[in-house]
Amino acid sequence: MRITVTMKEKLVDEVKRLAANEKRSVSSLISEAVEYYIREKKKREAGEELLRLSGNVHVDEDALLELERGRTENDRT
Repeated sequence: MRITVTMKEKLVDEVKRLAANEKRSVSSLISEAVEYYIREKKKREAGEELLRLSGNVHVDEDALLELERGRTENDRT
């Protein structure tokens, strides 16, 4: 499917540079980035919903950072 988006020139230049460095198309790079964004957004929303359902338990910022670090490491495997 083809879509058209408008981006700042600086961002377009960066995307083109990254795609060239990785020897892939701009389309595949943007597609992967959007998939990643959606996946991460769903994870965050699920986590927020879990906290809401648990009675608004306070979670220390350090714990949230550690969870995010673990997610990032798991995405690389």
